[in-house]
Amino acid sequence: MASTKGTPRMSAEERLEQILDVAVRLIGEKGYNGFSLQDVASEIGVSQTAVIHRILNKQNLLMLVLERYYDNSGAANDYLKQFQPGGARESDKPRIPEVMQVVVDQNSKQPELVRLFEMLNTEAMSPDHPAHNYFVQRTVNISEQYYDTDWLVPDGVDGHLVYMLAYAAMYGLEGRWLANPEIDYPAEWQRYADYLFPSPTWDGYR
Repeated sequence: MASTKGTPRMSAEERLEQILDVAVRLIGEKGYNGFSLQDVASEIGVSQTAVIHRILNKQNLLMLVLERYYDNSGAANDYLKQFQPGGARESDKPRIPEVMQVVVDQNSKQPELVRLFEMLNTEAMSPDHPAHNYFVQRTVNISEQYYDTDWLVPDGVDGHLVYMLAYAAMYGLEGRWLANPEIDYPAEWQRYADYLFPSPTWDGYR
């Protein structure tokens, strides 16, 4: 057996981060139902017992991944904070085309997390899936986010409908992009945006 003398020991937090990093990739490749805690352990080079010690069980690992990686990668939230009191744009109103663009820009740089989301979102259509309620609530949260925000929207436009359509279009495009990485995701999104937010209606509201 090779000696590990001189190799710094991982802290509990570092080990947890390592487990989550591996889980993100494995879930993105195999889905929640297709990977095991033993798969994670084998990738890291530790026992399954060591993995369980950190994350308790497979379902808890899933929720840790969602909370720590996907929920915390919040370009939309960072964008909206600019318009709150004390923010760089507090005297202005947020724009739907802008917030969608910052989400696209973020997601185009993190395909592994997007793949994770797409895989889980598909699997979680089953009410028996441990992430089912998470994704149902996520749709509710996106809808509520629209109503909780004072958007700059053209007169006569149903801003909520456009907002939900834009998110649906973005998720659909992400699926195409993951299946065919040759697609220029940001450029293709711009084509979508031209139809979702056409001139002259949206001029001055982008």
